[in-house]
Amino acid sequence: MTLTLTLTLTLTLTLTLTLTSTLLSAWLPILQEALTREGRFRFPLHGTSMRPTLPTACEIEIVPLPAAVEDVPLGALIVYAHGDALIAHRLVRRTAAAWIVQGDGRLAPDRPVAPGQVLGAVVAAYADDRRIWPRRAEGLVRWLWIARHHALRPARAAWRRVRGRR
Repeated sequence: MTLTLTLTLTLTLTLTLTLTSTLLSAWLPILQEALTREGRFRFPLHGTSMRPTLPTACEIEIVPLPAAVEDVPLGALIVYAHGDALIAHRLVRRTAAAWIVQGDGRLAPDRPVAPGQVLGAVVAAYADDRRIWPRRAEGLVRWLWIARHHALRPARAAWRRVRGRR
């Protein structure tokens, strides 16, 4: 599987890369450095995992993470590398070694993410060059998504036990 990534780093420079899983891990430090140097860039987002918060196709604006990763607030949308993809999901919990992220349209979280896999944080989303996220009540809404994650933890654990008995 390949991922085509188009980054607009400045008003005059557009960089298009086709990434395979081995190339993504090689390019991630370069993308992080470019993001740090430029301060932000837009990235095309496709998929249903963040519905209803984000539409299936939009552009997200990514900024570098704060110097202290513990300053990334719960509920923030982060972009991280997994396999041959860059994924934008919500940070719903932290452990000592990893971050737990989950798409708003998913019932279960992703596999734990190491902070080194994270490219940056999403600060805005655009459709047809019109800002569509964050909405006015985003501060409240993000806590609802975090609460949903924690409320479903017992049900997910029970489901894993039932599946394990088969």
